[in-house]
Amino acid sequence: MKLSLYGCIFLIVLALIGGCENNENTSVKKKPASTTVAQSTASPSAEDYNNSGAAYQRAGRLPEAASAYQRAIEMKPTLVEAHHNLGTVYVMQGKLAEAIAAYQRVIQLRPDMAEAYIDLGRAYGFAGQLDAAIAEYEKALTRDATLPHAHYGIGVAYRHKGVFSEAIPALEKAIGLKPDFPEALMQIGYVYRETERFTEALEAFTTITDLYPMSAKAYHEIGVCYTKQDAYPKAIKAFERALQLNPDAVETRNLLRVAEARVARQK
Repeated sequence: MKLSLYGCIFLIVLALIGGCENNENTSVKKKPASTTVAQSTASPSAEDYNNSGAAYQRAGRLPEAASAYQRAIEMKPTLVEAHHNLGTVYVMQGKLAEAIAAYQRVIQLRPDMAEAYIDLGRAYGFAGQLDAAIAEYEKALTRDATLPHAHYGIGVAYRHKGVFSEAIPALEKAIGLKPDFPEALMQIGYVYRETERFTEALEAFTTITDLYPMSAKAYHEIGVCYTKQDAYPKAIKAFERALQLNPDAVETRNLLRVAEARVARQK
């Protein structure tokens, strides 16, 4: 009986010792887990803030995007992507002076980045500083002469300056480099129309409708050109097509009524 009692006590002691050993092993194994937690709670990097800014920008949350890019720049002043993205957000917000400063900083950091000169030129153009815009586009072309948007920017700037003799070759160059460039085709169409070269204007606008059949603006411009040529039945068809694509276009509707009235008087 005593033997049995001692045996039971011995087994209990062994169990207690084993339990203590297991607890010690368990506590040792938990240490790496605490290290993992510490690593996962590390502060965001400048790149993380830049990525967050891009996500906000895609969602149209421009103030949050700007704040994220600014935070990225505070952490890493040489992060070119953050400066460039911030400039783009400023343009979208209409903060053109801030956009110009941001793009200038990009160029300071990456003077070989041709696209940065295009973006700076665009910001100058939006600000009405056309000569400065042209100068930046030309700098872009010294880095890469095959950039259609640089030639396009020069053409648009000269068009707004009223220097059509410079606008046309620049826009033609852009279209030559990128034949499916609707903005360049639209701009050269405007220049041809404004210089009363209606046949060439019609060719440009018709090319847009061939490439992009849903372009209400191109059909509207075709109607305008036919009106200028007194070809009112053709103008009516173009305006009607434009209104099918964009029923809320008040100017198109008004011009359609004028064309219809002219046809009625000719009968």
